[in-house]
This record gives sequence, structure tokens and C-alpha cells, in this order.
Amino acid sequence: MIKVNENPPLYLLDDFEFPDPYEEFDEGFVGASYDLLPKRLLEGYSQGFFPWYQDDEGMYHWFVLNERMLLKTDEVKTTKKLLQKLRSPKWDFKINTRFSDVIKNCANVRRKHENGTWITDDFIEAYTALHNLGFALSVESYYEGELVGGFYGVAINKYFSGESMFHLKPDASKLALIYFCDILKQNDIEFIDCQVPSEHLASMGGKVYKKEKFISMIQEASGYIGRKDEKVSLKAEE
Repeated sequence: MIKVNENPPLYLLDDFEFPDPYEEFDEGFVGASYDLLPKRLLEGYSQGFFPWYQDDEGMYHWFVLNERMLLKTDEVKTTKKLLQKLRSPKWDFKINTRFSDVIKNCANVRRKHENGTWITDDFIEAYTALHNLGFALSVESYYEGELVGGFYGVAINKYFSGESMFHLKPDASKLALIYFCDILKQNDIEFIDCQVPSEHLASMGGKVYKKEKFISMIQEASGYIGRKDEKVSLKAEE
């Protein structure tokens, strides 16, 4: 790790070390790395950092925002309409059966105020490698047997960071989120890191936390202090 600028601090992440997340970065921009190797991703996520996009020169930009949206698994907001869909035999929900399809669908989502997608082929390759090691998973919504929505994210110990969502049918991603939060709650996982605050996630119960609060929450959940990365093994009640 090389500090290339003093004020505001900016780093070249050329090894697997990360700076103090409490430093005062410019709009949360920490620095850049040449790659997204699994070890780098695990080190970064477990401490509270995440890569947001890849620039034109192929460098990956890492961030730790001053404010972060977290969704407590026991504070998810739902509606009568959503609960009816969850109980409908037409809907089904699964974990980790279509990771490749989920991440590719997320890459195809066109969002307001964004040109193109930050989920490049290199991002897909990096997170697929992480998935193959057991540290990234997908959550899927099916309607009458067809994949119609879901999301994927990074899972380390009792920490889950949601990366991106998609839906091909109304409410499909919301239903997947409600389903997954119930699974996480059964496994004593207290929150989902939603990263960037949004109105959509706020409507589902997401709340904004300051860096002074969320860094310790993430590092405790991920097991960074004491340090042992473990795959998440989720068990659902029958």
C-alpha cells in the first residue's frame, strides 16, 4: 500500500493492506487497485471497504463512505400485498442456484443517473471467483418456475454485503430481500450492508449510519478482529 496523496489521503492498493477506514477521505474515495483478487476483496469487505467501479485504465476504485445504509434483518418493512405473494405457490425463492444468471441480469439493469453499468466483465469474473470459494452468493425469485429477480452479495462469517439487485417482474427483488432477511435472522445475522443509501431500500426499512458506527458493526460481523474468514452456511427452518 502506497500513500500517493496526503490531504485528502489517497492510496495505491498494490498489496493486500488497507488504510485506517476512519481517515477523512474525499467523498469516501480511498484509492485504487490493479485487481480484485479474492484475498483483496475479503480483506477490503471485512474492514468496511468496497470497490465501486473500474476506470478507463482498468483500475478498481475503492470506497468507504461517510454514511452507509444498513438493513436490520428484524426491521424489514413489508405489506399485505407482499406477504400474499410470499405465500403464493406461484412464487419460489432459492439461494445460490443461479449465481451467474443473477449477476449478469444485475449487470444489464439500467439505472437513473448512470451511464452504462459498473458491473463489467472483470467484476463478474472477480465475484464469480469469490462465489466459487464460498464467499459470494445469490438470492433468487422465481415465478411459475422462471427466474424473475434477485440479488447477489459478499458473505463473510455473519456479514453480508448486498451488491446489486434486478427484477423482471414487479416486486421480485423485494420478495427476495424479505425472504433472505428471514433466513439471515434465523442464523443470527443482524443486518445487510446495503452500502449506498437509496429511497428504495429506505422504504424497505434501511437506515443510514455514520462511519463511526457502521465500521465497528461490519468488522465485528465479518470477524475482522480476531480474524478468520469463514463461509456463510445458512440453515432455514423447515
